[in-house]
Amino acid sequence: MHDVKHDTLTKGPAATSLRRALSILGDPWTMLILKDAFNGTKRFSDFQRDLNIPRQTLSLRLTALTQDEMMYRRIATPGGSARDYLLTPKAFDLRDAMYAIWLWHQVNPGHSDILRFDLVHRDCGHVLGATYRCTSCRGTATSDRVDIRRTQPEQFETEPRPRIARRNDNSFTAATSTVSGTIAATLVGDMPCNEILYLLFQGPEHAQAIAHDLGLGINVVRDRLEKLKELDLVQEEAEGRRLVYSVLPRAEGFFPLLLAIADWGDRWCNKTNPPPDIRVHDCGAILRPRYACDHCGDWIGRNAIDVRMRPTP
Repeated sequence: MHDVKHDTLTKGPAATSLRRALSILGDPWTMLILKDAFNGTKRFSDFQRDLNIPRQTLSLRLTALTQDEMMYRRIATPGGSARDYLLTPKAFDLRDAMYAIWLWHQVNPGHSDILRFDLVHRDCGHVLGATYRCTSCRGTATSDRVDIRRTQPEQFETEPRPRIARRNDNSFTAATSTVSGTIAATLVGDMPCNEILYLLFQGPEHAQAIAHDLGLGINVVRDRLEKLKELDLVQEEAEGRRLVYSVLPRAEGFFPLLLAIADWGDRWCNKTNPPPDIRVHDCGAILRPRYACDHCGDWIGRNAIDVRMRPTP
């Protein structure tokens, strides 16, 4: 259980790099657009066709991504009116999160394979198999080996939740929630689910404590806990008169994803402030995680992965 408590009514919820990162990423369409952009999609019409996304929704998300400096618009041809949407270095720095989503789907494909491509490690030629590791000791970055600590002085959130995230509070990731094969893309696009999982990886909690710590409405928390239970990521156990929630082993595959997003948030979402929380590996070092190839052992760098489309059945 958490030993850091505070008055969310006067200070707001405790700040985390994860929460700040999710203020940009906490929407299912946003993550799906970024996934396609990582695979080389550039044109508005191609995004719309590949994702089957409403035109206005796509326009709003692309506008938000350009405002957040995740993408930029470029004239596609001399004298033409068409524009390409290209990723910025800020977006490319999310590569570990993208690898985490792909790796999750290889282990948990569900009934629908939305990632119809392979990631191939260029250095050794193998389809990507990788483990998130501490760069100091090369030990695995699993939840039992990572301690999440508050930095001092403590930081609290004063900004309201993003408008899109608040809308998603009322309907669990409407874009993809009905397709079990899209579970990773669905969850990473839902801000409360990510925050709840991040909290539960630090220890079991009951619903009221989760709502208090995260500054969420109790109905939102209960709704997300039910969804996480349905997905076999969280379990519910009676502790006296209270129901206590904890993560199941199946959720461990999401831990690298949350770490990658939090690590990205450290670099891009704290403005001039130091990170509000740090992750410490059990080797004693502040965690600076990276994926290492399971086949050759090399660290996976930005230019080390090729995207290979799978043959159409």
